[in-house]
Amino acid sequence: MKRSMQKIIDSIVTVFLGSLLGSFFFFAVQAKAEPPHKEYYSPRPHVDAKPQSDDLVTQTINIILAQGFSGAIIVVLFGYIWREGKNNRAIHQENFDKFVAISGECSGHMAEVSSKLDGIERELEQTKTLELMKRS
Repeated sequence: MKRSMQKIIDSIVTVFLGSLLGSFFFFAVQAKAEPPHKEYYSPRPHVDAKPQSDDLVTQTINIILAQGFSGAIIVVLFGYIWREGKNNRAIHQENFDKFVAISGECSGHMAEVSSKLDGIERELEQTKTLELMKRS
């Protein structure tokens, strides 16, 4: 029992001294750490690499190219949307032309049906008048 107690005490002392020594080492390293990084050379004077006379298209292209892969995806999507827009406009015009043609045909058929109904209405009026005359 005495030996196991002695082992426990030795373990506790070892852990305590180790943590004490570690904390001293930690604070000593922190105290003697390097100073923050400072630039010891003089900065270069600001020089404009590009003239400011670039037009809006050139500036836009430069911005897209500076984006790398994302810029390439943007260009591809722009091309796809532009092409699909042209196709959709052509299809829309074609469908509109078909609608105008079908509408013209329907108007002609509706006029024909209307004239036939007018003829049938007159015949019914004549038949009705004839029946009334026969009864009287």
